[in-house]
Amino acid sequence: MPVCTTCTIWLPHLYTVYQSAYNLRLEQCPNCHSFADPYVEHDELTLLIDLLLLKRAVYRHLLYNRGSEPRREDGSTVKVGVGQPKDACGSSNQDKKDSSHWKLVVRLGLTLTFIDAFIRWSHLTVQPVSGDRVESPSISPRSMRAISGFSAIFSGCCIETIAFHTGVIIACYIVLRALDLSFWRAQSDIRRKFRFSLIPLALFYSSFTKLFFLFLLTIWRPSRTPQHLSPSHNDTTGFLPIQFGFDILKALEFMTDDRLDREWVVRNVMGGMSAGFGLRVILDINPIFTTFIILSGWIVKTSVSVMISGWIGNDVATAEAWLASSIP
Repeated sequence: MPVCTTCTIWLPHLYTVYQSAYNLRLEQCPNCHSFADPYVEHDELTLLIDLLLLKRAVYRHLLYNRGSEPRREDGSTVKVGVGQPKDACGSSNQDKKDSSHWKLVVRLGLTLTFIDAFIRWSHLTVQPVSGDRVESPSISPRSMRAISGFSAIFSGCCIETIAFHTGVIIACYIVLRALDLSFWRAQSDIRRKFRFSLIPLALFYSSFTKLFFLFLLTIWRPSRTPQHLSPSHNDTTGFLPIQFGFDILKALEFMTDDRLDREWVVRNVMGGMSAGFGLRVILDINPIFTTFIILSGWIVKTSVSVMISGWIGNDVATAEAWLASSIP
């Protein structure tokens, strides 16, 4: 059954279809009196923008309500299999939904991992092309090295992603079992619909924000030339005294391009926060537990990154750069 994207209670239907699929009416939630799922009428671009903005409702739409059957104009519902009891049909439909979730995990995971590998490859191995050398029409040794390097980085990203998701799933199982056995909280509707297939889906959806900003950093690279912030003698920084302005600029020196690694901040700080947000949508637990789960996934990912760093990097510099982007 789908859920209300506002209050998360179970609902039989999200909308009613009249005559055609484009003529529909959104259902109103009887609990919070808002539309059950307004994202039914929105296009893919709106869903992507709200994913980047980390809106809780779009996560609930994609994880729980995507593909839900509507109510027909005459009030009829989707017919279940003939000769099957209601409970068996519900269990069968849930198994099919879990199977479709895992298939979506594979497709989405490969796509996002490929994008992540391209971003890392562009930061680690892209070198300027010499202007006095013209490449031959056939595949040059430089192109072969680039293809080989990208393949190694893509394989490493796949291994890291599997390790991180495995660590998160194991930590989720431990935390949920401990909470269920200790009876610390009541079972909510969103908690009753929890399936382990939702964990990697929520992590992949939450990674859209991280990959978007990393892609922007790939296009607009920050300057690596040292820039020392110090007020000139002719500049009094507006109405502030010179000494006070100097203290402010000195305190902000950590934000300069030669000291602040923006890629590391986006990949780990922003990525960890968005991943924790996605887990809270499906787990409905305290942020302290989601922080513990993310840290557990980071530990597993870090251990795997250290083991494969020598294989990824052809030299010491590349291996160190890989670890710098992988280890939190």
